[in-house]
Order: sequence, then C-alpha cells, then structure tokens
Amino acid sequence: MGSTTRVIGRRSSTGLLIATCAVLYLGGCERRQIANRSAADNRPTAGETPADERGPSSDADRASRSSLGKEGASNQAVELAVASSSLTRNLGGSHAPDGRAFVVLQTRWRNIHPKQEVEKSKLEGQRDHTLGVGGFARGETSADREYVEVDVAYTIPQMRDHVYLLADGVAYALDERTQRVDRGLDPGSELVIEKNDEVRDLGLVFVVPEDTEHLGLQLLDYSYGHVLVPVEGSIKRARGDSHPPKGCVDESETQGLEIATRGIEFRDVYRGDQAGPGRIFAIVDLVGKSLSRGGAMRNIVEVDPTQYLWVTTDGGFMHYAEPCEGARGRPIRFTPEVFQHQTVAFLVPDTADRLRLGVRVQNEVVELDLTERRPREMPKAQSVHTDGEVMEVLYFGSRRQAHQFILDLGIRPLSEERGLEIQPSAQFMLVAGESELSMDSVASAALPHPPPRALIVPPGTAVRFELAFTTEDTPTAVRIRGFRSEATIGLE
Repeated sequence: MGSTTRVIGRRSSTGLLIATCAVLYLGGCERRQIANRSAADNRPTAGETPADERGPSSDADRASRSSLGKEGASNQAVELAVASSSLTRNLGGSHAPDGRAFVVLQTRWRNIHPKQEVEKSKLEGQRDHTLGVGGFARGETSADREYVEVDVAYTIPQMRDHVYLLADGVAYALDERTQRVDRGLDPGSELVIEKNDEVRDLGLVFVVPEDTEHLGLQLLDYSYGHVLVPVEGSIKRARGDSHPPKGCVDESETQGLEIATRGIEFRDVYRGDQAGPGRIFAIVDLVGKSLSRGGAMRNIVEVDPTQYLWVTTDGGFMHYAEPCEGARGRPIRFTPEVFQHQTVAFLVPDTADRLRLGVRVQNEVVELDLTERRPREMPKAQSVHTDGEVMEVLYFGSRRQAHQFILDLGIRPLSEERGLEIQPSAQFMLVAGESELSMDSVASAALPHPPPRALIVPPGTAVRFELAFTTEDTPTAVRIRGFRSEATIGLE
C-alpha cells in the first residue's frame, strides 16, 4: 500500500496559506511576569519587520499598554503586538505537566492591508439604472466606469496552523486552553479582521518547558510575509538555528523531514484515559523540521501518527501512536522555518523499558533511539510463508489463555519501496476441527501486543503482533490468505 503523506505548498487565499497535507501534549499557583529583553537581541532577520528600535518599556507598562507600539511587528497586511505576557503552572484549574508551564500572551492584531479599488457596478451587482429601457448602443469606455475603495479582510483560516511560540529554538503550537482565557478563541477557528485599521485583541496560550529563557511569537503567513514579535530574551535564540536543539537523544532525516527525539516519560493516564491493566502510556517528546521542497518553495509536512509513527519494544513488537492530545486525530505538522515540537503517546506493556521510535515519511523509514538500551531483536520464526514477491508471514508460536487461543505472528514486506495494509480478521484464520475461526477483535485488543487498529506495515520493516481467537477446541493450523497465495501453517 502506498503512503498517504502529503506536503503543503502555497495556494491563493485571503491572507494566508491554507495547509492541507497528509502521509503519511505540579501543582501550585506560581506566576511570573516574563521579563524584558535586550534591545540588541531583538534585531530581526531579513524579511522581518523590526520592533521599535528604542529600549523596551517596563513589565508594568507593557502589561497595561492597549495600543500597538514597541512590542509590535508587521507584514504587508497585519500588524501584531504583544501587550502582556506571563508564565504560570496553573491556569484556570489546569496544571501544567511536570517540567512545563503555560505562557499566556495578550496580543493585538491590526488590519493594515491597503484598500483596493473595485468597479462600482460589479460591487452593486450590475444594477440597471435605466429602469428597463436600456442605454444607447455604444461601447463603454474606462472613463464611463466608476470606482470605489473597499476594505480587504485579513483572514487566518485556522489559528493553530499559523501561530506559534518560539522557545529556545523550538516552535510550540497553540494549546487548547486558549479558548479559556480572556479574549481567547478555539485554536482551530478562523480569525477575520474585516476592515483596514480594525483591531482585534486576542489571548493566546502555549505550553513550554518551565526553564525556557528566550521567547518569540511567530505568525506564518505565506502570502504577505511572516511576522516575528519578541517576547522575552534573545529573539535570535528563541528562533534557533538550522540544527536540532541541544540535548536530543537521537536524530535522523529523510528527503522531506529532519526529526529528533528529546525524551520519553511514562504515564498511567493520557488525555483522561486510563492505560488499563498491564499497560502504560509512553509519551515521546520530539521535534522536526520540513526539508520538503516544491520547486523553489519549501513545504509543510504533515504525518498521521496513528499510521506512520510507532515504537518498537523487546522482541520486535510494534505499537502505533494514539490520536494526538488536543488534536483529536489531526495529523502532526512540521514547518520548514523552525523545529516544531510535538508530543506523541503510545500504549505499551507496562514492563517495556527499551523502546525505539519508527517514522515513515512517504516511503522512507527511519528509526531513532528513545532509551539508552535498544529493544531486543525479533526472534527466529518457527515457520515462514513467502507470499510471492509481496511479503513473508512469520509464525513465532501460540499459547492458550483461558477461553482464547493466542497466535504470535509477524509480517515482513519484501519491498523496500512499498508498505502493506493487512486485514488480520480476513487474512488469518484459525483451523479447529472442521471450522475456520476469525480473530476475536475485543480479546485481541486486550492483549499485551495487539495488532494496530490500522495494521500498516512500513516498507522493509518487520512487524510482530498477537491475535486472539475464542475457542475451547484444540486448533491444528493457521490459514493464511496472502496477496499472491494461500497457505496453511501447522501449529505445534
């Protein structure tokens, strides 16, 4: 099966790039006002509009300021300023994860797009001023046309796709709690500023490492130009350089994506869901930057983590990612401008202590270390069936568990360029007497190593999983329905 990774280029819209691509998140009430930065560190790069060259005002002045000024920057269509900023561990009853904090910004947005001349007759819908009699039979000249100036609305189709907080070289997306603060909004909603000189005040929330020192507010606008507003410390250090941030565990790249792992932690609860008996959530912290190009233009890369990100545990068992926190199944995205932070969760056995991350971008696969020790390799199969030039089916063994009979199986694609989509319930049947039994989906999902919800096998990558069949009989074989052949493997 081919990949569904997509890259995003520029397309015409009122204001911004519309991103649509696909392959392929302690208690206490501590709050501090984010400090002023050195004016020397706030000088923008080429193509960015500088903030006021004069020294910054005090924190108190900045927090109370209600007009655009020293903390503002602009492109051709919008002016953006940070009126106040604060960092807190507790936001409206929500506690930030250990080691992280909420950054709350109060921002001001002003439409500065010049008005445009439009032919009045088109604006009015071609009204007939002759009351049906009609005009003289003569050609219309440009002198006969009447023009008026109209406002051009500035539009951001989805805020989460275009607004980021840069923190020590990493970009962090809008947090879902943005809709809970004063003047906040749903990160997935549209922002429209209808008229020239019209102003919108917005509250924005981000989650960043608690020890962050350098911050900048980034608006990505592929039509009118990007905007970068200093928030704290050095804007150069907030943006970072072309390299992954320091302290990464491992890094790799494909033709379209540079990616690095920053760490892993284990939790019993993720997104309000309990891991369940014998399970735990492995939360992977990673960063990535798009290397994809569409001609002279760089593209945004999006990856569906539930199909194209996985962790491998001891023995070669594969566990695909859970739907992303706060995104509810949306792909994760990587921009070409700066390394983008992403947090991805995997449900794994609670005994897992050696893990490795797998990433597929289009038909390229890379693996990155997550723990100091790599997982133990897949064992040698007891039986192997070769399905033409498509795949090998691996049989590792079986066991009985109460009313279920458990098969330990694997798939190894024979192509380095094509992945596979496997349908376990249709392609693996348990032979018991005169009957062929389909897998028990509920019982299989409860196993320590269940098949992924969508069993997508990456090119050239072996996948191991378990299937449960409900039967009191003693099975004798497993029936395999491949893409090129069928076979029966006897059970020991």
